[in-house]
Amino acid sequence: MHLQAIKFQVARLVIERLMAAAQSGDGKAQRVSRHQLFPQVYRFVDEYVDGKVDFQAAHPCELGLQKYIERIVERLSDGIVPDDREGEPPLLPVLNRYKSIGTTAEVDFKTARACRGTQKSHIDQVVLDTQTWEATAEFRLESSRAVEYYARNDHLGFVIPYEYQGVDHGYEPDFLVRLTNGVTVVLEIKGFTDDKTRAKHSAARRWVTAVNHWGQLGKWAFHVSGNPLLLERELQRLARGEAASVADDTEEDRMILRS
Repeated sequence: MHLQAIKFQVARLVIERLMAAAQSGDGKAQRVSRHQLFPQVYRFVDEYVDGKVDFQAAHPCELGLQKYIERIVERLSDGIVPDDREGEPPLLPVLNRYKSIGTTAEVDFKTARACRGTQKSHIDQVVLDTQTWEATAEFRLESSRAVEYYARNDHLGFVIPYEYQGVDHGYEPDFLVRLTNGVTVVLEIKGFTDDKTRAKHSAARRWVTAVNHWGQLGKWAFHVSGNPLLLERELQRLARGEAASVADDTEEDRMILRS
């Protein structure tokens, strides 16, 4: 296939997702027809392929492989959000009909993994999957003046759904942190990023956007810390209302073709 035909195919698949979302009621493409969406979506596809895809000397037709098509469709679909300035309903969370809000009060389990006692957490022990990253993050959260309280996301049931390569998955961030300014931070401690990790983080940002539009749980933010030694400084910036989630943003949307 020619590259232009591949772009047309990607645009068509993105529009199908947007129309399906509109029918489910999340407001992304309500009151908009396919022929109105196509020029806008094709422009996004064209800009993405020209500016973000590293072909590494491969023939452009390689982009037509299913794994690359799915990846572009997922990223563009996640990146297109309702324009509330034009009257479109904002992105809202889909609530669990049986239990719309979770709580740390229900956390009660036994573990053979290493643990550390807490002072600022509602849960009396923090389970450490590693003795370096999680242990360092727990120490910074306990000692930070920007933290009011926090909880390790273990047996909390806090899972963010996301899609990767056409398959549904669940993402469990590391911590939930309430800052002194009232913002709840979904905190991830991650020393490296790959394509699947970026899909998780993209879903988390969309989740936070939806919850903030909903407005029933206060203000939320998502932050990735690439180095727990710098976590205190990052939390202070977040508590002051400054953007600090920069650990994996620079290459988030770039895609490299690999044989």
